[in-house]
Amino acid sequence: MSDKEFVDLVRAMRNAQTIYFRSKNWSDLRYARDYEQRVDNELRIRAEADRPKQAALI
Repeated sequence: MSDKEFVDLVRAMRNAQTIYFRSKNWSDLRYARDYEQRVDNELRIRAEADRPKQAALI
């Protein structure tokens, strides 16, 4: 995922959270959680990509 796509995903997540906090509707909560999970997964992928790889000992 490109940086622009990630930024757009975070914006969509924040928008979904705002909608939920205003409405307290169960379906809005599900959308917000779905976006949060997508953002968390992308952050996990980016953290693993930045982690240095261990060189083989043999």
